[in-house]
Amino acid sequence: MTTLLDLPTDVLYTIFPYLDPADFLVLTSCTKTLHSYRQDPNYWRVLTRTTFRIPPQPLLQADGTRWQWLYRRLRTQTQLYTWGSNGCGNLGHGFLNVPRVPVGQHDWADINTRNIGWPRKVQLDDMPEPIGIVADVQCGLVQIHASTRNWNNEESRLVKPLHVDVTQKVVTRVVAGWDRASMFVSGTGIVYWPYDTPLRAGNAEADAILIDTATVPGTAVSQSRISRETSDTLGARIGEVTNHILLENYIVFITSLNKVFLYHAVFPLPDLDPPAPIEITAFYPSSSDCTFEIQDIQGSFRSFAIFTKSGDVLMGNRAMLDAFNSGTYDSTSTESSHPGPTVIPALQNNSITSIAFGDHHFQALRSDGTLLAYGADPQACGALGLGFPEGTGPLRGLIADRFSSNGTLGRNIGRQVWFDRLMQRWLGEMKEKAGMEGEAKSRGDMILPRRGQPAQNAAAVTAVGDYFEREGKKWEDGIVEEGGMGSYFVLKVAAAGWHTAALVLVDEEQAERSRQMHVVRDKVDDGVKAEKYDWHGGTWEDIDAPWDQLSKALIWLRDSIWRLGRMFLGLREGDKKVEAEQEDMKQEEQGDPTKYTRNAQPFPRLRMANGEEMPGEIERTE
Repeated sequence: MTTLLDLPTDVLYTIFPYLDPADFLVLTSCTKTLHSYRQDPNYWRVLTRTTFRIPPQPLLQADGTRWQWLYRRLRTQTQLYTWGSNGCGNLGHGFLNVPRVPVGQHDWADINTRNIGWPRKVQLDDMPEPIGIVADVQCGLVQIHASTRNWNNEESRLVKPLHVDVTQKVVTRVVAGWDRASMFVSGTGIVYWPYDTPLRAGNAEADAILIDTATVPGTAVSQSRISRETSDTLGARIGEVTNHILLENYIVFITSLNKVFLYHAVFPLPDLDPPAPIEITAFYPSSSDCTFEIQDIQGSFRSFAIFTKSGDVLMGNRAMLDAFNSGTYDSTSTESSHPGPTVIPALQNNSITSIAFGDHHFQALRSDGTLLAYGADPQACGALGLGFPEGTGPLRGLIADRFSSNGTLGRNIGRQVWFDRLMQRWLGEMKEKAGMEGEAKSRGDMILPRRGQPAQNAAAVTAVGDYFEREGKKWEDGIVEEGGMGSYFVLKVAAAGWHTAALVLVDEEQAERSRQMHVVRDKVDDGVKAEKYDWHGGTWEDIDAPWDQLSKALIWLRDSIWRLGRMFLGLREGDKKVEAEQEDMKQEEQGDPTKYTRNAQPFPRLRMANGEEMPGEIERTE
């Protein structure tokens, strides 16, 4: 009788990828021969890279022990961060019922009652139900059900299309859009339906409901069928759909023939002669000599991006789609009504793996785990993750609108998002130096927005933003090895509306070594007994000083009045998650007595792009 051990080695290597980690470890524990495969580098490398998005590691290709260690670390040290508009408590932090405190207390934290300006960790342990391991993060309403090959809507109800039989077909992709949802069904194509589609009671399953759907014409062709299609058929001209996205009123998709198409997703479709998809030719190179191979498409709401195999990132918007849909697009026109692709130089050939679009901003993720923010911060909601326009945002390059709360980065300027709280606090300290009377105030007046004062100097704001961008990139010099992963490695990013979420692999030990490199713990203010700050839990030891005692008393009085007021109005006290947020913010208000190496650093005096130098008495900062 042939046993598993009698199989050739290459057959065993073919079987291993179909086993989950628990089964693989059990199998390789059965015999001494199978145990030799326990640290198989191919198995652990493929498992790690398919479960989590990490960059290639050429030096680890044959190191099975290292790949297994990395997989375990990814399973246990990933954390979810969110920031932006939190008006409905939808960022995983509850509704932060703590009023904004004056500058000089915890303004560096850039948190107010409805918005979060810096990335803030979601306490998954406080969720009503256990979350388990977070391997992905998305902003959407629809998902594939693994067992039934169907999908759920926002009410977690099993839904089935009325005119598409999915029992004999495979749903390979589900996409949630701005105003409708969709799926790709093999043999049928792209099927979509508006969120307000009338639901009908279904008889096939007790919990299932039927919905009316529409199918995009010409999208059912597979690669194997293209050769059998005549060249004049719609499916042959389109090719096999490899990916699709949903925007406002439009479906945009790419195909195996290296083409991009749009479809005006009207609903319901006309019974006779439904419109055909329209090819978007604006992304194709003007010269046939150029190598152009489409690799992916990503987008949401009114913006999207085309990724090419050569590393180019070409961006489009709603205006382009409207022009193609109406037949008025003119590639030679320079008018804004006929925009071509937007090409941001910093994104080209820069290892950009994904882009998450919000209403007015987008976040670009690089293969090295760094996250770049672009665009605008509407109504000072913190969507960019760079602080508020009237807070620390100007030090990252945010220019505040004089007549609204909006903040905007310069055209095609991106800033790296910081996740380390010490970096955020350092920026807040520098802002306070720029806002206080003294040598730096003249430079602070150029960049900090103040009511009744002249507008910010855009050149100065950009120069200061460039300076802190460079300093931030050097934060872990000497800690992270060349080519190694930083303490905060972003695995996934998602955005929608005015907020953003990121799944981050956090190396706490490396992050602590980085902080220790900057923090001086043996120097504290006179009359204050300060113990070590617990960066992991965000808690403080008791601080015994008169002013601190008074501060604590005022905070207690404020919170007592707040609780009594809620009780009088009949409102509930709030869940543990909100209370934890409030406690964390109160601790920030009390002030950190710990000194660090950058405390003595003056606010920089820089040369601006126009050649002028910022005023001041200190030497110009190079």
